[in-house]
Amino acid sequence: MIRLLATVLLTAALTQNAAAADKVLRVCFGEYDAPRADKDSGRGFDVEVMRAVARRLGARLEPVWTEQEKRMTEAEDSDLPLPQLSQGECDAVASVPGPDSLRAVKGNLALTRPYYGAGFEFVARTGGPRDFSQMQGRRIVIQYMSVGHLAAEAARLDWIGATTPEGQIAELQAGRADAALIWGPALGTMKDRLKDIWPPTAIPPESLRWNEHVATRESDRELGKAIDAALGEMLASGEIGRILQAHGVPAHDPFDRVFTRTSLMSLQLRR
Repeated sequence: MIRLLATVLLTAALTQNAAAADKVLRVCFGEYDAPRADKDSGRGFDVEVMRAVARRLGARLEPVWTEQEKRMTEAEDSDLPLPQLSQGECDAVASVPGPDSLRAVKGNLALTRPYYGAGFEFVARTGGPRDFSQMQGRRIVIQYMSVGHLAAEAARLDWIGATTPEGQIAELQAGRADAALIWGPALGTMKDRLKDIWPPTAIPPESLRWNEHVATRESDRELGKAIDAALGEMLASGEIGRILQAHGVPAHDPFDRVFTRTSLMSLQLRR
């Protein structure tokens, strides 16, 4: 009788494990989107976050890699794989900066609550300025055609430009600028090159910060709720912050107030 009971329990456990192994969470990632995700290495902070989410859902993560023309280095880059989500190629997309990102996508998509905040970070060499209040008579390097570029012009800062975050760091380290305004997640791809750079300490101002969400199809409401709950647990425990820091990304909890279209119009009018 005991042997029969043990056999039944073992069979039930194996069946449960097999069912969990069959449950899959498909997440679309851009193939060149380090430090969020990178196809060649299979790594990235969003890959790690969504793998942890999948575990909480009793599933395994299945990355769906989507083609990209370039790596994303701007807050609201349009190369997010949202069309693929809408077409059913995956179940979710991570690091979506708010409802405005969904406007151009055909199909009804929904967002979880934000799970981290990101913004343009003020960085400088060791011994340099710590924030905008110390920029009198100093020069800042921005990335051309970014919101940071608009902000520098609106604030009438003395600035020079670079085409990439790596170029910004090069200008800073060469002494051609005293500070840089860099999209925070991009710092994660350069953490080995930042030894003489002060880590960001100032919280990005409202017009230079965003909250990041996970997008799902509106019809997958139960999945959206489950992902939202898992992210909430991870945020409350500090797990998301630890993952961001491990990847060299400034760790911000979701902000109370963030960039809006009105913020952009205000920056443009002040140029």
